[in-house]
Amino acid sequence: MAEAIPAESRRHSRFWLYTPFVLLLLVAIAWSVAWFLIRNRTAETLDAWLAAEARGGRQWTCTDRTIGGYPFRVEIVCNTLTLKQGAVNASFGRTEAIAQVYQPRLVIAEVAGPLRVTDGRVTVQGRWDLLQASIHVSQTGLQRLSLAANGPKFTVTGLLPQEVASSGQRLELHLRPNPSRASEKAYDAALSVRQASLPMLDGLIGGTELTDLNADVTATQTAGFQGRPLAEELERWRGAGGRLDVLMLSVAKGPRRLEAKGTLTLDEEHRPAGQLSVAAAGLDGLIGNITGSRTGGALLGALLGQNPRAQDRNSGQPQLSPLPPLTLNNGFLAMGPFVIPNVRLQPLY
Repeated sequence: MAEAIPAESRRHSRFWLYTPFVLLLLVAIAWSVAWFLIRNRTAETLDAWLAAEARGGRQWTCTDRTIGGYPFRVEIVCNTLTLKQGAVNASFGRTEAIAQVYQPRLVIAEVAGPLRVTDGRVTVQGRWDLLQASIHVSQTGLQRLSLAANGPKFTVTGLLPQEVASSGQRLELHLRPNPSRASEKAYDAALSVRQASLPMLDGLIGGTELTDLNADVTATQTAGFQGRPLAEELERWRGAGGRLDVLMLSVAKGPRRLEAKGTLTLDEEHRPAGQLSVAAAGLDGLIGNITGSRTGGALLGALLGQNPRAQDRNSGQPQLSPLPPLTLNNGFLAMGPFVIPNVRLQPLY
């Protein structure tokens, strides 16, 4: 008869059998405790930020705020999000912000419409099918902000006598501090709008085709932005010597194309000023509107190299022809040495 297994050996065998499950349970308990500590710390940090914003004159309201996301992320949800600063009021729909526990400095947000921003005189309203944003921060501040919207639609009232409306298939915006121009407090921005409907642009250059727009710019003296009313922010920027470096502005509307590069500022009367290098194709309608004559526009366009039949061999698009430099000075717009009639630049604020 075989010897019986000692009771102590049986106990050791069972100990190693259950050890992985016990360790897993302990890890789960420790992780849960850590997550709730992170959740509470997040709520305290958010409350402190809201209090600091209130001291700066910006009243944020997150209605029915919830903080969840257990076990691997922190998720903050507001049924509506509003901002009040002086005469300016802004409101958004349901807003959800998410950060992974192991990557807390990268925040992904999804914002529902409608958007409404007003200062009592000008009102901006917007809707979209989907709007998402990502925010990457470090100990020194913002590193990168990216925003993408599907099916955006915006209307602006109170700025001009008529309502300004626009819509598009997709909008993307990317923003980051320029690492090589930190002394100028410069930020880079890249904007892309696909298949946009811009009725005001239709009347300006002709045609009802949808528009594609791309812009890469660098703005200096922007780090002082404090969320003040727009006119105050622009005046602070102008007074600090801020300028907008247009690295590339590209507009395509059917057979009409335009590319521009240069630098823009604001003069003492708050009007745009600066100079742009421009290349264009198919802009007879725009030139005609400027000169007040379609026939004169076609003739001047031909003199400036605007041949509507010229094609780019690589893209098959109308070939761009360089135009004389476009200068904005003292409220006037000049192409080369010639001041464009019927055009006066108005103060922006």
